[in-house]
Amino acid sequence: MRIHIENFQPMTLNQLMKIHWGSRTKHKQSDYAMIAAYSRHIPKATQKRRVEMTIQLAPRQRASDVDAFWKTCLDGLVKCGMLVDDSPKWCEIMPVQFTRDKLKATTILLTDI
Repeated sequence: MRIHIENFQPMTLNQLMKIHWGSRTKHKQSDYAMIAAYSRHIPKATQKRRVEMTIQLAPRQRASDVDAFWKTCLDGLVKCGMLVDDSPKWCEIMPVQFTRDKLKATTILLTDI
């Protein structure tokens, strides 16, 4: 099951840690809403799922740490039912892949295992 969101990248953990807690909540809610809107066509999770993420970087955009994008992404997937939980019992996280193109984008692949 594939979720592809053009012109979107989840907030990184470093970005979240550097802003006021009120702003942090608004940014996280925005990420959750975006993930929920693009995953409406996918059945809710009832078993463990493998999660793969590809971050498409825009020209001149620097890649960040491989774990930087997972926080709001996983929380958003749990919140909208695409994952039962983000614990190892219910979720197998694969390393983030980075690609380059003209626009930024995020692709999330979910596989029942």
